[in-house]
Amino acid sequence: MDAKKLEDSISWMDKGLQKVIMTIAKVSAELRFDFPSKRGAAETKNAYGEVQQDLDVWADAILTKELLKTGDVKAVLSEEQENATMGKGRYIVSMDPLDGSSNIKSNNIFGTIIGIYDGGEILQPGKNLKVAFYVVYGPLTSIVMATEKGVAEYVYDDKKKKYFLAKDNIMIPVPGKLYAPGGQNDGWSPQMNAFEQSLFDQKLKLRYGGAFVGDINQVLNYGGLFFYPSNSKMPEGKLRLVIECNPMAFIMTKAGGAASDGKQDILDIQPTKIEHRTPIFIGSKDIVEAAKKL
Repeated sequence: MDAKKLEDSISWMDKGLQKVIMTIAKVSAELRFDFPSKRGAAETKNAYGEVQQDLDVWADAILTKELLKTGDVKAVLSEEQENATMGKGRYIVSMDPLDGSSNIKSNNIFGTIIGIYDGGEILQPGKNLKVAFYVVYGPLTSIVMATEKGVAEYVYDDKKKKYFLAKDNIMIPVPGKLYAPGGQNDGWSPQMNAFEQSLFDQKLKLRYGGAFVGDINQVLNYGGLFFYPSNSKMPEGKLRLVIECNPMAFIMTKAGGAASDGKQDILDIQPTKIEHRTPIFIGSKDIVEAAKKL
């Protein structure tokens, strides 16, 4: 019996939402084939002052254009755009077109992060997400998607040009096996350094690849924790609540895990701007709770 296609797995959803998801899925697969020719750095910076890779600019333009063409998108919020790009549809889409683009030069894993809201205000807490998923551009091109029915993985078949269900009802393993600390620890608090040492003492393996997508994918598969705390240079944290943290927190929570800024659940935070930044501790519930005790 053939594996279930992505479009069949989401057939219970509203037609417009299906169209938005399938548009991103189709474009992501097509983008993958053009990656080798677009590895140089662009001369521009994104809305947050970071040097853009040629791929970032290109992927953002294509995804935004195709999403607006569906007629089902109200707004696109992107890491590469200072303001929301408005459409005339129903759904609000947040996206990091190419998360981990610094890995492009070294040919390491990177991906795309997507969050979809069903109408309402442009800026909403993550608990209002309808669907969230990320695309992994690794040895396989895959989509890990969370809906109200749980978390599933779909792998792209190059010959059939379709995404097929590979894993259903994904839950984060217990106990966790690894940890991934983002950034350098020279600006951390003494408590934060002690917390990382405790993870090492518990024999968790250190795994950090420089792409949020890749690190979260490992934590989801093996259990453990990704954390990017505040530090002396970035007291508000580095990662963006709307673009990066909310979709990943939604996925992890649906898989039985948790996500916190150290004080409250990530999904409960009301964003104040598109570039709203936050510390994040995300992964196995017990380890996230241990971090919150700091």
